[in-house]
Amino acid sequence: MTRFTVFFLSAFVLGLVACGQGSAVNTASAQEAVAMPTPASMKWAVIEDRSHIKFTAKQEGKPFTGEFTVFDADINFDPEDLTNSAVTVTIPLKQVEAGNNDRNATLPGKAWFSTKKFPEAVFKSSDITLAEDGSYVAKGELSLKGLSKPLDLPFSLTIGDEAVMTSQITLDRTLWNVGEDPWNTDEWVSKEVVLDIQVTATG
Repeated sequence: MTRFTVFFLSAFVLGLVACGQGSAVNTASAQEAVAMPTPASMKWAVIEDRSHIKFTAKQEGKPFTGEFTVFDADINFDPEDLTNSAVTVTIPLKQVEAGNNDRNATLPGKAWFSTKKFPEAVFKSSDITLAEDGSYVAKGELSLKGLSKPLDLPFSLTIGDEAVMTSQITLDRTLWNVGEDPWNTDEWVSKEVVLDIQVTATG
């Protein structure tokens, strides 16, 4: 997995984004217990070998798991300044490992990712908010295969010497025309795809 300049999925990461079980982070005692970044260090550098953007779908009723092996991210995040926090995750779609050679060769093709025309997927946040349970939601857009659709990315975050962001979200791939006719139904490949995102970073 490549550099994660700073962020899928949170994220996403693909990892990639673009975090939440920081329910205690908002209390004074939790702030004393963990090493929080100062306002001057809102930028985070991703630890590549401990971060991933994986996905799970079904082919002919059988689940398979894949991974985007390369992704970049810009992460500007301060839990005390969510207004000025932002995330951008860029995923080169050709760099995909989907469990076997047939899927690896097929996914970059025109019917699926069409990587010759649309080489990247990009998630860009427009707003990050704190949820009632202490997790976070990055509201933004996912641009994929020439289409931009709104996407809410929930995530959990723990911050100590390092920050660990985790997220799991289910997408309908056909909203971005991923898997064109005859692949745009559940008959052969499930329309639902589950993204599993983990980003480990230092401030």
